[in-house]
Amino acid sequence: MFNNILVAYDGSSSSRAAVDRALELAKASNAEVTLLTVAPSVAPLVGLSGVSIEELDAELRQWAGRTAREGASTASNGLNVHTVTRSGHIGEEIVAQIEAGGYDLVVLGSRGRGRLTSELFGSANGYVHFHSRIPLLSISADESNSGVEGETTLAGAAAH
Repeated sequence: MFNNILVAYDGSSSSRAAVDRALELAKASNAEVTLLTVAPSVAPLVGLSGVSIEELDAELRQWAGRTAREGASTASNGLNVHTVTRSGHIGEEIVAQIEAGGYDLVVLGSRGRGRLTSELFGSANGYVHFHSRIPLLSISADESNSGVEGETTLAGAAAH
């Protein structure tokens, strides 16, 4: 069914649920999985606070590497899991990875922040949905709460 699955992971409970689901799908269809962690960009104004932009950027990149390895360590033996780290805007970096990697499914956790909050602060799921040409499997935040089943949504690729 799927041959090459991309899953974004940031260590949150919803992203852990997304990794679990992606690994289940990969095992069922003998697919490869790429686990992507995106370190946020350091805002140029941070330097005005006396914090070194270079040091903070290095710390964020180290965090991304550790986080990606943590997510990949949950895979069972026999699954082919790759890790990729990027730095920048999460939605843009997920789409860039999709375009670079020949994936046929992207799996993302959803924090369930609601429509208004997502409109104000942005939503990685929304960005990927409207800028990607592959299906998006969105795992709701409820799915990661102590075994309570939440809503899983498979959105088709946006029409271009």
